[in-house]
Amino acid sequence: MPVDPPETKDGIRDFWQHWDYLLSMVPELAEFGVPILDAVGLTLNEAILAENDIGRIKATDVLIDKGTRVVPRMLSLLTGMGITKVMARPNPRVLVMALSDRAIPASYLAAGQAQEGGAQAHRMEYIFNSPDHLLTTISEQLVRADLVVTVGGLGEGGVDFRAIADQIGPNDFTPVAVSPGRDHGFVLAEEKIPLLALPADVYPAFVLTKLLLEPMIAKLMGASTDPAMSVAYLAQPLRIAPHILTCVPATVRDSRMRISGRPHGLEGMNEIYRANALAILASEDGVVDLDSEAFYQPLT
Repeated sequence: MPVDPPETKDGIRDFWQHWDYLLSMVPELAEFGVPILDAVGLTLNEAILAENDIGRIKATDVLIDKGTRVVPRMLSLLTGMGITKVMARPNPRVLVMALSDRAIPASYLAAGQAQEGGAQAHRMEYIFNSPDHLLTTISEQLVRADLVVTVGGLGEGGVDFRAIADQIGPNDFTPVAVSPGRDHGFVLAEEKIPLLALPADVYPAFVLTKLLLEPMIAKLMGASTDPAMSVAYLAQPLRIAPHILTCVPATVRDSRMRISGRPHGLEGMNEIYRANALAILASEDGVVDLDSEAFYQPLT
């Protein structure tokens, strides 16, 4: 890898060190000048500053931050300032590949999350037990992608993606201290295009799309990669694995968080759909007390 990997403890890597490590290898896409109407949905690569004092607005005040996604209500502000063209980054092209029948539901989820995050997502299924054919397929698709996501192929049957990873580019499949999602991988295809290898099951794939895929898309767009975290208070005591970042769909109402359990199968897909938060929990001794502060990512 072009970046030195973080150290591990007992063969497991800390999740947030892993997060920094992977994001450091995702490039930003090239900027280009675009008329403001065509910029809606793109990410600004420049801060918009006030040129004069106007009421409470002072000259040089930042009105729109660099890395902000352009939305329609910005356009009146821009045109009011005489700006009709901005420097922006394009929406990344993300290819999502299902590598087994079992991975198909999770591949749709990953493609949808990519699209919601601002990417142009394309999904395809590769359900063949031929590593050479898969290698050829990925190589042919790289010219159409800024980021590739494979779903499955990590031991659940069918082709084993790890068997061909070395032929695609530098790669890292080190286990990571996150549950679910411990086993996933990252490849720099042709040493330049990031490839995120997700497990086939929906629950870990969902967690990793929120924690890794969405920030990768944001990095490509030049937007902020910081996770959007909120805080609530647990309505129940919990036991989780010590020293492992544990992620569970949850419901938050009036700053109280309730967790129904770790979802699996179709019932689990329903739990993920009905949740309005992804709880992100950690504990040194595995005990999370009633009324403890708990971080979560809001789900839309």
